[in-house]
Amino acid sequence: MDRSGWLRRALVSATVAIVAVSVAAPAASARPLDTRGPGCITHPASAGRSRDARIRDDVARRGPEELTSWIAAHPRLMYAASRARFAVTVPVAFHVIRKDKTRAGGNVSKRQVLDQIQVLNDAYGGRTGGARTGFRFELVSLTRTTKSSWFHVNGYGTDLAMKTALKEGGPETLNIYSAKLGGNLLGYAYLAEDADEVGVLDGVVIHFQSLPGGSFDLYDEGDTATHEVGHWLDLEHTFEGGCVGDGDFVADPPPEASAAFYCPVGRDTCASAGLDPITNFMDYTQDSCMFEFTQGQTVRMRAAWVAYRAP
Repeated sequence: MDRSGWLRRALVSATVAIVAVSVAAPAASARPLDTRGPGCITHPASAGRSRDARIRDDVARRGPEELTSWIAAHPRLMYAASRARFAVTVPVAFHVIRKDKTRAGGNVSKRQVLDQIQVLNDAYGGRTGGARTGFRFELVSLTRTTKSSWFHVNGYGTDLAMKTALKEGGPETLNIYSAKLGGNLLGYAYLAEDADEVGVLDGVVIHFQSLPGGSFDLYDEGDTATHEVGHWLDLEHTFEGGCVGDGDFVADPPPEASAAFYCPVGRDTCASAGLDPITNFMDYTQDSCMFEFTQGQTVRMRAAWVAYRAP
């Protein structure tokens, strides 16, 4: 499959307008910072972390990072990805996994699912105050499965039977599964670079109580999915690599020594310029604190789409 074909056609099309990637400053509609909680707690944050602070995920790269080399080897495609009026609609297959038909048993409403899609579109569309990434998400299917053994998900690989039965489409289709996660996790996802290797496992899993209107205090506005979809588009955490280098393979988020929890305004864990990026969707802060992707993250996500996910 020539996954670069779509963007190559866009590059030569006379109708494509070449514009700079737009990064909006936090707008009046951007979420206000919420400073509830005792402040910064580092990762791993098992010692002293309040019970209402959660580890968002546990993402492990399956091999050496490849996208940086791909970007360097495809300058013309990257010019288009970073400068063109990039617009991609990602089809979303949403799978509600429930223990029973009660709300406590994971039976989230269709309204919650639609609200979750809207949260994604606001975040990736720059309407919360960050970069306009060019990605839009469209719900194309919604399934409900009552199966207790699938409802309790413990992590990578344990969901093989569930995903084998339910996954729709190829690497271009975003499969989201809502279930009850163990280990104090909010969600997990596979990186775009690993999509072909993991096959049917590719997708995003989120705790059902993290959807908009869920019961997780601090994490009930839908940004667990925003964060995990960032991984699905090959973004790393902002704190990867700590204060040394670009551990997240993106230059513009300031480095931070460790994950931030709650909303520790003014947190600065590295000597280099810039406060910790606590408002970035790829940190571990609470939903009301995070509202942005950066321009560099936007370019990386677009490159990942072209390299690994575009049909």
